[in-house]
Amino acid sequence: MKKRLVRKICMLMAIVLILPTIAAPVYSFEYEGAGDLIKNHTFDNGISFPWRVVEAYPATADYKITEDGKLKITLSKIGNAATGERWDVQLLHRGLTLIQGHTYTVQFTVTADRDCLIYPKIGDQSTPYDEYWNLDQQWNFLQLSANKPTTVTQTFTQKKGDRSKVEFAFHLAPDRSMAPSEYTGIFKPLTFTFDDMYIKDPQFTGYPKTATEPTNVVRLNQEGFYPNFAKLATVLTSSATPINWQLVNQKGTVVFAGKSTVKGYDHASGDNVHIIDFSNYRTSGTGYKIVTDVPVVKTATNPANNESMPFNIGNDIYSKMKYDSIKYFYHHRSGIPITMPYADDEQWTRPAGHYPDVLYPDPAKNYSANYKLDVTGGWYDAGDFGKYVVNGGISTWTLMNSYERALYLGDTSVTPFKDGSLNIPESGNGFPDILDEARYNLNALLNMQVPTGNALAGMVHHKAGDVRWQDLAIRPDQDTTKRYLQPPTTAATLNLAAIAAQGSRLWKQYDAHFAAKCLSASETAWNSAVAHPDVYAPSNGYAAIGAYGENYLKDDFYWAACELYVTTGSQKYLDYIKSSPHYLQEPSELTGGEEMGLIGPTGCFDGDNTAGMGTITLALAPNGLPATDVAKAKANIIAAADKFISIEQTQGYGVPIEEKQVSDTLIGYPWGSNSFVVNNAIVMSYAYLFSGYASTHKKYINGAITAMDYILGRNPNVQSYVTGYGDNPLENPHHCFWAYQADNSFPHPPAGCMSGGPNSSLQDPWVKSLGWQPGEIASEKCFVDNIESWSTNEIYTNWNAPLAWMSAFLDEQAPVICGGTLGDVNGDGERDAIDFALIKKALLNGDTTIQNADVNNDGSVDAMDLALYKSFLLGKVIF
Repeated sequence: MKKRLVRKICMLMAIVLILPTIAAPVYSFEYEGAGDLIKNHTFDNGISFPWRVVEAYPATADYKITEDGKLKITLSKIGNAATGERWDVQLLHRGLTLIQGHTYTVQFTVTADRDCLIYPKIGDQSTPYDEYWNLDQQWNFLQLSANKPTTVTQTFTQKKGDRSKVEFAFHLAPDRSMAPSEYTGIFKPLTFTFDDMYIKDPQFTGYPKTATEPTNVVRLNQEGFYPNFAKLATVLTSSATPINWQLVNQKGTVVFAGKSTVKGYDHASGDNVHIIDFSNYRTSGTGYKIVTDVPVVKTATNPANNESMPFNIGNDIYSKMKYDSIKYFYHHRSGIPITMPYADDEQWTRPAGHYPDVLYPDPAKNYSANYKLDVTGGWYDAGDFGKYVVNGGISTWTLMNSYERALYLGDTSVTPFKDGSLNIPESGNGFPDILDEARYNLNALLNMQVPTGNALAGMVHHKAGDVRWQDLAIRPDQDTTKRYLQPPTTAATLNLAAIAAQGSRLWKQYDAHFAAKCLSASETAWNSAVAHPDVYAPSNGYAAIGAYGENYLKDDFYWAACELYVTTGSQKYLDYIKSSPHYLQEPSELTGGEEMGLIGPTGCFDGDNTAGMGTITLALAPNGLPATDVAKAKANIIAAADKFISIEQTQGYGVPIEEKQVSDTLIGYPWGSNSFVVNNAIVMSYAYLFSGYASTHKKYINGAITAMDYILGRNPNVQSYVTGYGDNPLENPHHCFWAYQADNSFPHPPAGCMSGGPNSSLQDPWVKSLGWQPGEIASEKCFVDNIESWSTNEIYTNWNAPLAWMSAFLDEQAPVICGGTLGDVNGDGERDAIDFALIKKALLNGDTTIQNADVNNDGSVDAMDLALYKSFLLGKVIF
C-alpha cells in the first residue's frame, strides 16, 4: 500500500486558513494572495469556487456566472410559511481564519432585481455560531433597492481570539419576521448578483500556491498487477502513430519495452489515448514504472511527465485491501462505541452513535401508526446517519454472497471469512467474521418490520434517520436532530425478505435459533409484500434523507423469491420465480428505480435493480432447479460478462460501463458510477467460476482485473478512488465524521473506502462552484476529491460492499490461478533443484521474463537470483 498525500485545491486552503498567521511555519511554502482572505473576488474566470450556494429543502436556488463576471443567484422557491428561515438559501465562503487583534476590511457589491432584505455576516460555520462581523456590528439587515447596486465597505477588529472554521455568509431567503408577506401566496422569484468580494487584512501572508494534480501521461493501476494476468495502461497522447515505451524497475533498469497501440479519441474521457500492453512481463517486484517518449512540457504549474506512477507486480496486490474494505462496515456501525483494538487506530474511535435508537413513524408522512421500534444498531448508510433498507439490503447481500461464493467455489479458511480475521468485537466467537459483520446490520433491519396488530403488519419501514441532513464535522453521538421511521414500502419489505432468507441458510449451521428467526421474518415479509404489492417510496418525497424511490418491483419480488426458494425449497417460491419475466436473467443494462424507465446504466444489479442478484443465487447455491435451468442461469451470467468485456475493449480507460441516458436531457455516467464498475467485475468473476475454471476462460479474470485497474488509477483523473491505496489516493470523501478537510480536529478516513466517482449530473454546489455544468464535462472527468462534493465523492455501504467482494475474491483466487509461489518456476508446488536449473537455462538463453524467478525482488531476473537460489537450496537463506 502506498500513500501520497496530495493536497487538493480546497484542502490546501483549509490547511492554511487554520494556521494562525502569527505562528512560525513548519514547512516552507510559496505564498500567493497576500493581504486578502478571499481568493475569488470578481468571478471573471467563470468560476465561483470557493463560494457556494447552499439550499435547505424545500428552498431552491440556481446560480451561474454572467458573461461580465458576476455571480448571479436566483431564488425560485423558499421555505414553508411556518418554518422558513432566512438561511434556507445562503451564499457561503467557508474555511476562513481570523486572528486576534487583526483589523479586517469587508467589501462587496450586491444587486437585487426587486426590493428586499439580506443578512450578511462573518462568523462560525458551525456551533457556537458566534458572529465576528455583521452590518454596523448591530446585527442589521442590508436593505436592497430594485436593480440598484449596493456596495458595502466596513472594518472590524477581531476581539474574540483566533478563530478557524469561519465563513463569510449571506442569508438570502426572506426573514419571516422582517418580510412576512414573502411567505404568503406565491413566492415571486428573486435574483441577486454579487461582485467585488473582499476581506482585506494587510497582515495576512497569503495562501500556499495551489498544489497541482498529477498529470502523468501513463495511467494505470497504482497498486499494481498480478504476474500472470493482464497488465494494461492508457497513455494520453494525440500521436497518430505508436509511441515507444519502456518498463523500468526500481533501479531504473529497462526490463521490458514495446510500442503502444493507437486507440484514438475516447468520448467518455474526452482524451486521445493509446494502449500499452505489458502482460507478457511476469517478474514480481516493487517500484516499477512505465516510461514513454511522449513529448511533455514541464512548468511550475504543470509538472507533466511522460511516465506512470510507481506500481508493483506480485500476488499480494489486494491482500490488505480486502481487510480494509470490509472494516469500513465496522467503522460505520451505529449503536456501539467504536473502540480499540477494533478501530485499528485511536483516531477512528468514537462514542456510540444513536444509542438507543427507538423511533416512531414520521408524523409528517401519509402513514399513521401508534407504535415505536427499537432499531438500535445496524450500519450508517453513507456519510450521514441514516439507515436505509434498500441500500442496506444489497450491502448485506453482497457481504453474505461473498461468503457463500467462498463456501461453494473458494476457500473459507482465509480472511475475511475465517473467525478472527477481521479484528471485530465478534472475532473469536467461532463464526465466520464476514457473517458476523453482515449479521450486525441484518439484526437492525429485522427490527424495522411493522409489528402485528397494525394495518401493514409484516411490511418494512423504508428507512430510519434524521429529518434533515447534518453538517460536516460531527460525530454520530453529537447528532441531536429528530429522527423518525419513514413509511413502510414494498421495496424495503422485499429487501428484508431476500436477505433474511439468505441469512437463514448461511447461519443455520452456526446458530439455528437466529436462522429460524430470519426465516420467519422473511416469510412474513414476503406474504405482506404479496398483500401490498404497490406501496412505493416517492422518488423525491424524503427530501432531507434520500429518497431511493422506485415504481417497478417485479425484480424485487423475483430476487426475494429466489432467496426464499434456495433456502426453503418451497413450491410456491419456485412457481413465482418460474413465472417471473426475470427468470434466470442476468442484465447488462439496468432500468427502473430512480432512473424511472431510462435506458441505462450499464450494469448487472444495484439497489434498485435486483433481479441479477437472484439469478446469481440460483446459479451458485445448491437448489432443486433442473440442471438445465442452472446451466442457463450460468450461461446468462457469462453472456453478461462477455458484454462487459466487449465494452472494456472499446473504452480508452478499460472501464466496463458505457455512457447512457441519465436524465431526459443528459447522456453520461450515473451517480455512483464506480459501484457499477465493480459490480460488473463481480459478474465477470462469476463468469470465470461458472466456465469451469478453464485457463482458456482467463479472460474473465482479466476483465475483472481491468475493471479494478480503472478504480485504482487507470482513469483520466490519475486518481485512485480508494482511500489509502495508490500514489494519488482518495482523501476527502463526503462524510460527517471522517471530516478532516472540513475540520482538522476530525480524522482522515481510514484506508479502504471507495468513492462513488464520476457523476455526469453534477448536482452538488461544490462542483457547480467550479463552473462545471452537466453535459459540458467529459463523463469520466465529472469528479472532484472534495468533502463538499456529495454528488461525485460520497461513500456508501452498497458501494464499498462490492469493493470488499472483489478484493477478497482476487486475493484468494488470482494467486492460485497464477501458480505464483516465488521460486516455483515450473509451478509444481515445490522449490527445488529443477527450478534452479530452469532459471540457469533461461539466463543462458537471455530470457529474463521467466515466471517467479526474481527471488530477491529487485525487479529483474539475473545472476544475483541464481546465486540466491543456490544459497536457498543449501539452506543458508530463505525467501
